Amino acid sequence: MSKEDQKIIIAFGQVLKKKRLETGISQEKLAFNIDSHFTHISRLENGHKQPTLTMIFKLSKELGIEPSDLIAEVQKETSK
Repeated sequence: MSKEDQKIIIAFGQVLKKKRLETGISQEKLAFNIDSHFTHISRLENGHKQPTLTMIFKLSKELGIEPSDLIAEVQKETSK
C-alpha cells in the first residue's frame, strides 16, 4: 500500500469519527444500526481498515449525510 493510499484511509477514519461524534452516536450504536460490529467501526476510524463502497453508503445514511459529502470531507482532509 502506498503512502497516498494510507493517507486516504487515515483521513476517512478521521472524518468518520468526527461525523459520528457530531451526531452523538457511539461506535456500538452505529455498528448495530448498519448491521456491522463495533470493532469494524473502530478499525475504520483508526485507519486500519478501508471501507467498501457499500459501507460508505451505509455509514453516510446513518450519519445523515450524502456519500458524496463524506468523500468530499475526506478529500479536504487529504489536501491538508
